[in-house]
Amino acid sequence: MTSPLTINEVFEQLSELDGQPLELEGILIADDSGGYEILHYPNSARIPCFIDGETEYRQSIWLAFGNGSLQPNKDALQRWSGKRVRVHGVMRSISTLPTIEGFGKGGFGPWGLWPAEVEAYILQRVSADERREYRSID
Repeated sequence: MTSPLTINEVFEQLSELDGQPLELEGILIADDSGGYEILHYPNSARIPCFIDGETEYRQSIWLAFGNGSLQPNKDALQRWSGKRVRVHGVMRSISTLPTIEGFGKGGFGPWGLWPAEVEAYILQRVSADERREYRSID
């Protein structure tokens, strides 16, 4: 089993991971806007928000889909909402966004509320066996 990054670990290395392929794991949540975000697992270690300078962002990462062959299966993603998933994708973060006077840096997802997005090329549900194996490692 590989060791995917947690959302909190991604936040600690945001600028270093920008533009890099990575594997991360967290809880998939269907957003009100029709998109998806990944929250840190476990909930007890989740940070309340991500702060960059004077700007507060959500404590999650926006799940993006490019124009390539992987497109979201909205029915499956709705069923997976609230479940642990593993995402392989390319990370983009606010660390390389330009600052626009009067507006700040912005962000990702609707209304720029997320400090980072991962453009998925593999998205899978974490199986019960993987969850048990992960628990036995700790």
